[in-house]
Amino acid sequence: MRKLYLIIFIIASMIVTTGVFSQETKKDSLESEALVNEGKQLDQEILTFCKRIEETIAKYKLMSIKDIRLLPFQISYSQGNDYIYLEKHFFVKDDLVPSKIKLKKLKSIKIYTNGTTVSKLESIIREENYYENTVSEVKIIDPTPTALGTDDIVFSYIRENKVILTEKRLSEVKNSTAFPIQNQLKREFYIPHLMYFYDVLLNIAETYYKGMKDVDSTMTEFLKDSTKYY
Repeated sequence: MRKLYLIIFIIASMIVTTGVFSQETKKDSLESEALVNEGKQLDQEILTFCKRIEETIAKYKLMSIKDIRLLPFQISYSQGNDYIYLEKHFFVKDDLVPSKIKLKKLKSIKIYTNGTTVSKLESIIREENYYENTVSEVKIIDPTPTALGTDDIVFSYIRENKVILTEKRLSEVKNSTAFPIQNQLKREFYIPHLMYFYDVLLNIAETYYKGMKDVDSTMTEFLKDSTKYY
């Protein structure tokens, strides 16, 4: 009889354990599915900002403008035959000697474009330490910015002059329920990064065209005044 009770207890324990394990497995599966869905939503947001950058370049005919001079503070703007380059730089002064620069930080984006479409994005996040003579930098290349999906984005990382990563694909970045680093990277860096440079690009374009409109209006008023002494 004792043996029978022992067998029943073991079977009951197995049923309870199996049920708990099944619930935990189901929970993990749901969390993983939610993680994947979040990743897809983030990809869609990334695509949206890439498209907005493309549309701004086309709408304002930025590749045909060679004399953009009015720029936001600490922003550099240049262009070549097939790209537009934007850079934001920031200097950190020494706490004890304010006249000395301790760090230079910059973030940039190079937009490869023919004036109507964008074919590639290259971004750089860089920090130069003048006291330690070191450079830390992450370079991000998106070879298909106007196509949905971010698996082909690659990262190269230098930390204090040492190469840490070379062309690691975003699809290889850990994205488990315990360590959702891939989604964090999209949400907390790449989307804000694209959003920032889209806003900068739009601001530059609108400022230029407003300036041209103001010049045209001033010239027109000047010419209208000249008719008074015909």
